[in-house]
Amino acid sequence: MKTIELKVTLLDQVLDTQGEALTRAVHSLGHTEVDNIEVGKVLNFTIDETDEAKIEETVKSLAEKLFTNVNIESYTYRVL
Repeated sequence: MKTIELKVTLLDQVLDTQGEALTRAVHSLGHTEVDNIEVGKVLNFTIDETDEAKIEETVKSLAEKLFTNVNIESYTYRVL
């Protein structure tokens, strides 16, 4: 059994309104040293598979069909 960490972020050309709002809020609290906050999501799950090719196939299928909106988001994953 393997544990997968899947990170989903907005594509570079998509405006991250949540990140912008958080950056402004952090600055208003006096922390101007913090900048460029990006909001995304992290999904952790287990997969009962040991073959790396099958793991990649499963993660890619789930990420592209369920976990992300491929028009505005990208993803990376790692096996923990």
